[in-house]
Amino acid sequence: MIRCVCFDMDGVLFDTENLGGAVMGEAAGAQGCTLTEPQWRSLIGTTMAVTAERLQAWCPALDVPLFLDDWQRLMLEHVHRSGMPKKDGADEVLRGLREGGMHLALCSSNVPAIIHEYLEIAGWSDVFETVATLDHVTAAKPKPDMYLYAAARLGAAPAECAGVEDSFSGIRSVRAAGMTSVMIPDVIPYDPATMQPYVDYLLGSLRELPACLAKA
Repeated sequence: MIRCVCFDMDGVLFDTENLGGAVMGEAAGAQGCTLTEPQWRSLIGTTMAVTAERLQAWCPALDVPLFLDDWQRLMLEHVHRSGMPKKDGADEVLRGLREGGMHLALCSSNVPAIIHEYLEIAGWSDVFETVATLDHVTAAKPKPDMYLYAAARLGAAPAECAGVEDSFSGIRSVRAAGMTSVMIPDVIPYDPATMQPYVDYLLGSLRELPACLAKA
């Protein structure tokens, strides 16, 4: 029986992947570098360390720390100006799960300070019982550490948890943790040839999640 749900953040709860790609292009352009769409798409679901390594390979002259600072600043400027772009049904689903007795955690590879600011802007500071970030684990997704940390903080066995992801890296992390894996594809389309072995439930939208959990 599923009694805990662990969510990825970007691409699952917040519609920030396409926005992040556009802002990456803006931050790179400020230093005279160009990022192609395939390049920024390949960074989805990766850590900041992997992002930095790939950026340096694509644009050797890029000041990566400055780029990352600019990217984070521009993202925050956008959401403060335009509001947090939530996925359709996110408010209702999260509140409904909490009211139904589910224990919720957030497992995100984004910068911890950004994660907490996003949650505050969205009005979700009280929604998650625990927030797992790269500050809490030694290995990033697709390793299971972040999800295992979240389960332990919730006082649950992995088998009692579901993990909700939009990326290949993320869904492998959920499966490796021994949780029920739920994938809701976002920018990166679902590829059954590579992803199916790691996916228990494939959904079209966040609104389908409560019925899926009831079935699981």
